[in-house]
Amino acid sequence: MTVMGQSPIIEDLVVCIGAQKAGTTWLARLLAEHPEIFVTPVKELHYFDHLQGLSNHLADDRRRSRRRKFWQKLLTQPHRFGHWRPLIPWYGRYMASPIDDDWYRSLFCDRLSRRFAMEATPEYAIIGAAGFSHLKRLAPDVKLIFIMRDPVSRAWSQVLHHCRRQRRDVREMDMAALTALVESPRFLALGDYGQTLADLDASFAPEQTLVLFYEDVHIDRSKALARILAFIGANPDWRPAAPARRFNPSQRAGMPAPLRRHLAARYRPMAEAIRQRFARLPEAWLATFGL
Repeated sequence: MTVMGQSPIIEDLVVCIGAQKAGTTWLARLLAEHPEIFVTPVKELHYFDHLQGLSNHLADDRRRSRRRKFWQKLLTQPHRFGHWRPLIPWYGRYMASPIDDDWYRSLFCDRLSRRFAMEATPEYAIIGAAGFSHLKRLAPDVKLIFIMRDPVSRAWSQVLHHCRRQRRDVREMDMAALTALVESPRFLALGDYGQTLADLDASFAPEQTLVLFYEDVHIDRSKALARILAFIGANPDWRPAAPARRFNPSQRAGMPAPLRRHLAARYRPMAEAIRQRFARLPEAWLATFGL
């Protein structure tokens, strides 16, 4: 829809903003199977964190790499050619320049006959109130999903993910190095659920946001899926043909007890504030923080 004198707004948009290592890839892959929901072929668009200089995911070489992987799948998976071929124009728009609001709008203009469009970028959790206000200007009725995981477990999963990407063995890191990593500004920002919730409150009406606990989602995935679909406005009775598998697994290594104690002390005040806001916490959180 276009308002007189204004640029077109993005309608029926759903954005999952994290948290990082809280099942956003699982959710996106699952919802991409729904007949009413178009999930962008590149799950994480990174537009708003790009604008703030928080990431370089939209650098030309990284976009070219994603397009190259798409073409590899198109040419090497003949049994899925019918699935990949309609996405060729989308990748053309994804590679366009400049990267601006029109670029972002273009990625949702052709939804392959599906009503809703979705992207999932965990870094949006740290774009602040200004970033969310920008998103709202482009999509005034956007619906946002934010999944919170036990912050101690989430932080350790992020450590393992970081080590996998850096090709490091976490078991070779001493306590000083681990502490420096989890206390780095980026790690702390991505785990600051309270700040993300405050920034969401500053820009969006309560009915535009759905906040979930990761642990609740995975205790009863069918119930959580129905709730998510009802929030979006899609058919809540739909279920996938097969259970979605886990994506982006990290290294398998136990968290050192000293680091667990450090993280529990760091995040306990936030957990208490979240319990006060939602009047509950999952059992895993209560056990982590002794609440």
